[in-house]
This record gives sequence, structure tokens and C-alpha cells, in this order.
Amino acid sequence: MPTPSRTPQAPPPGCVWIAEASRLTGLSVKTLYNYRHQDKGPKSFEIGRKIAYELDNVNAWVAAQRNPAPDVTAEHDSRPPEPRKLRRTSKRAHDLRELDPAAA
Repeated sequence: MPTPSRTPQAPPPGCVWIAEASRLTGLSVKTLYNYRHQDKGPKSFEIGRKIAYELDNVNAWVAAQRNPAPDVTAEHDSRPPEPRKLRRTSKRAHDLRELDPAAA
């Protein structure tokens, strides 16, 4: 069995390996693996045992993170504010007001 080459393989033209995608996005390699599993983050593909990202997809994803599109459904899913509850006065304060309304 031949020994594998120690020189790193260059990514396909217009693509970067996951380590370079990590540097470009500011995310860790582990986070990119997790995003890949959850179908989040930039689109990726496998070449053998390596994960590659198209440079255009990485740049587009980073740009989308800077300027996210407004979520139309979020506006309608919010609850209206709860009505404010009035403070309850103690029985003693209530009794004092009955005795001397000017003291309150």
C-alpha cells in the first residue's frame, strides 16, 4: 500500500477548505461542522474526506449575516404587552386613609 503524500492538497478552483472557511467567517471549525449537520451556514460539499466551501457561497453567507433580511412572521407572532397591574395597598394604609384622608 503506498504511503499518502504529506503535501496538503489544494482545494478546487474557487473553493476553500473548512479551515479557511473558518477564518473567513470568524466561526470555529467545530461550529462549521455543526452548522453543516444542521443545514445552516454556507453550503458545503465533500471531496473524499475533506469538506470544501465555494468561496462565493461563503462571501454571500457572510454578507447575509451583516444585513439580515427582516423576518415578516416575527412581527405577527409577538404577544401584546401585558396590562400593568395596580399596586395593592396594605390594609393598614387603607385604614389610615379612612381615619384621616388628609394624611394620605
